[in-house]
Amino acid sequence: MRVRCGLPAALAWALAAAPAAAQITVTDDFGRTVTLAAPAKRIVSLAPHNTENLFSAGAGDRVVAVVNHSDYPPAALRIPVIGSHVQFNLEALVALGPDLVVAWESAKNRDTMRTIERLGYTVYYSEPRDFEDIIENIQELAQLAGSASRIDPPVAALRAELERVRARFAAAATQRVFYQVWSNPLITLGGGHFISRVLEVCGARNIFADSTILAPRVSIETVVRADPDIIISGRVHGRAPADMSMWEKWPTLRAVAGDGLVFVDSDVMHRHTARMIMGIGEVCEEIDRVRRGNSSTAAADE
Repeated sequence: MRVRCGLPAALAWALAAAPAAAQITVTDDFGRTVTLAAPAKRIVSLAPHNTENLFSAGAGDRVVAVVNHSDYPPAALRIPVIGSHVQFNLEALVALGPDLVVAWESAKNRDTMRTIERLGYTVYYSEPRDFEDIIENIQELAQLAGSASRIDPPVAALRAELERVRARFAAAATQRVFYQVWSNPLITLGGGHFISRVLEVCGARNIFADSTILAPRVSIETVVRADPDIIISGRVHGRAPADMSMWEKWPTLRAVAGDGLVFVDSDVMHRHTARMIMGIGEVCEEIDRVRRGNSSTAAADE
């Protein structure tokens, strides 16, 4: 009996004497300190870009719920969906008992997010404003999940690709770009949007970069007066491309005359992810195609 009682006692003493596991602490994009006592094993992702970044962080196998449009990588399609990033099922989230919630706050989900915080769930807010923020998001999610050794693509590869593209187009002639989000009403993106950073890397400038509104409505006449070299619009995989036929009414518009109506993959370029960073080069090459055509035309006119 003494031997049998002594084993648990010795084990208890050893556990008491062992150093406590170190807490994991990171700072999210709202400047909040996010702390976990141990790596997260059950994670809820409340935005498609967060789902992608969790997989890039090597933590995809820890994700127990996502929201609509969390469709990349393909493994994400097998994860239960609990709503959209602005309206999700709070009861379903609570039933899952996550030890980490990765969120993207908007005006439409703010009250629900505050409720989640009051309920005691650990929340990491992702709101990257530049490329380094994306990389830091991935690194911090990997820290919170204890999966740093599984980050893919490697952080070094992401930074190297950014530097390659920057160097490739650093001396390129600036192209003026109108970025069309929607045709009716006509909506574009202001200078505060990530797309403006992408264009800068490509040696281009958003003609509405001075707008303080994130997604302003504009008139066709305003765009025509600005006479951009290129008009870019998103194309969602598996769907018809956005309507840009309206611009054909202005055949002398630079973007029309110079074959400068360009489509990009919205799922890649509108999400703050490693996939977006690795896809910038393709967008820049399309912009450069138009640039070269414009240069040839200008040379011929001289």
